[in-house]
Amino acid sequence: MSGPITVAFSFGPLGAVILAAEAMREAQAMGQEYAQALENVQARENALAATRRQQRNALVQQNASLHQEMARNERRLERLQGISTALGKYSPQNAGQIQVAAFQRPENGNQDALIEYANAVRKEVARIEALLAQAGADFSAQRQAGVGEVTSAPDLEEALNAYALQRSLQAGLSSEQAEIFRNTAERVLKRVELTGNAILPHDLEALAGEIVLASSVERAEELAAELRLRVQRYREERVAQQLEAEQAKDLLEALQDDVPAELRALLEQVVSGAERLDAATRQSAQRLLTAAQEARERQEQQAAAVVLEQSLRDMGYEVEGVENTLFVEGGVVHFQRQGWENYFVRLRLDPQEKTINFNVVRPRGGEESAARKRQDTLAEDRWCTEFPQLLKTLAARGLHFNVTRQLGAGELPVQVVDPASLPQARTEEEHSRTENKPLQKGWP
Repeated sequence: MSGPITVAFSFGPLGAVILAAEAMREAQAMGQEYAQALENVQARENALAATRRQQRNALVQQNASLHQEMARNERRLERLQGISTALGKYSPQNAGQIQVAAFQRPENGNQDALIEYANAVRKEVARIEALLAQAGADFSAQRQAGVGEVTSAPDLEEALNAYALQRSLQAGLSSEQAEIFRNTAERVLKRVELTGNAILPHDLEALAGEIVLASSVERAEELAAELRLRVQRYREERVAQQLEAEQAKDLLEALQDDVPAELRALLEQVVSGAERLDAATRQSAQRLLTAAQEARERQEQQAAAVVLEQSLRDMGYEVEGVENTLFVEGGVVHFQRQGWENYFVRLRLDPQEKTINFNVVRPRGGEESAARKRQDTLAEDRWCTEFPQLLKTLAARGLHFNVTRQLGAGELPVQVVDPASLPQARTEEEHSRTENKPLQKGWP
């Protein structure tokens, strides 16, 4: 038995109420049952989300690969510059013959310029390698052993071999001494734990080069101590960068199509590891996310009004028009079944408290008697038996009710209200002309 009922309402996860409202509109427009329309809407939404993820992941991967290639060839060009300089001292007849071009990397975000730059650096690397190969058969053999192809050796091994080769071209040090310097740097740099296509950080490589090119073992050990400290800092920064990449990925996922192109590019750079998530980018994304969440909330509120009205109709109730601002501004809705005569259920919504009150009401007038009281109790009992189904139907459509107060039938008198505040009762002829046609038979 049930008298007045109060519920707290909330929306289900992942925009379920929005999908339900869209399915209801589609069902009415296409003459489908609700279940089929919902399946179609969900399939389209899932396909769209999958396409977005694939496109975003492809762009991020493309950007990461481009930056890795640029960084790798920039380093190779620096190493080749050092080797060509040392070669000029080692082989005076070749001095000044190999001039390495200088390049300025474009700013991140200009993808076309970055691709053009990457191609230019790659061509310059190939050109310098060809010139060095022509410097002499003996040196060519050394170069192949020390520099190798881009894919023939890990980045760390390639870098250290190049610096060792440069050291071997300088007078005064034996190959054994150069090997000691190389091993010292390699032992420390292995703590970086490079994986996949990861590039050795530029400052660490430069310091390793100083170790390999050091004039004494003492100087090499001094530099190695500094390298150990920087490697530890790098590992800590790497953890922070990975966390920022995940945060940027989450922001892109949450914002979806609501991201301006410039901000999207910045976040994609962070995800790919090419940039860090600075405070300005984070704040810009957060402002957009807040605005998007507010827009999403308004969309859910409007969708909830559609879902509430149509769900009541699907259950066979006659419902006065529900304003789409009901969950924003609040208001009152009345509904009843055919045959309830002058009894209605009054729904009163408070958007601030996020609560809804249900009360059985009837118009003022007529004699108040024991018979009327029995009719009131029967009306409340009738509503009581149907209320659980309403809860179930709405929950399946993303609108959740949590009952916070429920009185038994007859505990309080049925509310008697001004007849003008209730919808005009329809005649049997009007019922036959405007019969409620639910979107589907059965629930939810």
